[in-house]
Amino acid sequence: MEQATERRSKGRAREESVLRAAMEAIAELGLANVRMVDVAMRAGIGPGHVTYYFPSKADLLMRAIRWSEEGLRDRIDDEISRIADPWKRLRRLFELAAAQGPGDPAWVLWFEVWAKAGTDQALAEGTDEFETWWRTALSDAIRYGCDRGSFTTENVDEVVLAVSAMIDGLSIQLTLGAPSVTRKRMLDMCVSAAHRYLDPSRKA
Repeated sequence: MEQATERRSKGRAREESVLRAAMEAIAELGLANVRMVDVAMRAGIGPGHVTYYFPSKADLLMRAIRWSEEGLRDRIDDEISRIADPWKRLRRLFELAAAQGPGDPAWVLWFEVWAKAGTDQALAEGTDEFETWWRTALSDAIRYGCDRGSFTTENVDEVVLAVSAMIDGLSIQLTLGAPSVTRKRMLDMCVSAAHRYLDPSRKA
């Protein structure tokens, strides 16, 4: 039993190493140019181990984006509920979800997913799953603020759609290295937009 548990633990660690290497390789080379050997070299294992876990590049992309999004989900679940102030909670949610800077590997991974989701049903369904989860997390944060009188809105779904679109659009520009978009400016703009939608004092 103990040996089986240890083997499973090593297997998960190896798979995570491959996924991390895949995300870095895709971000640097683009999915079309990535070879299994590129991922294997970055992960420090043989190409056969990569194809054991991921028979095709489509499998690799789907698992890499799922691993990335599950990591984001874990961080949000761990941090957000511990922030009592609704505005600080909302800003932290933006900080976790938005691009970290130019060339952000997680966002470059999304570029690849979006490019292929139109013709790949599995990727399209995965994209919808992740988007639904994100909007639920944002909705929960907004309703938390409304329940405490810090926010006010007649349509939470509309605010979620608008703010999500802003985060996505600015994150794309930041990831691509747009000179006019810094991470601080992006986050300040998103928070400012949230105030326009949610701040009770603006609606008095």
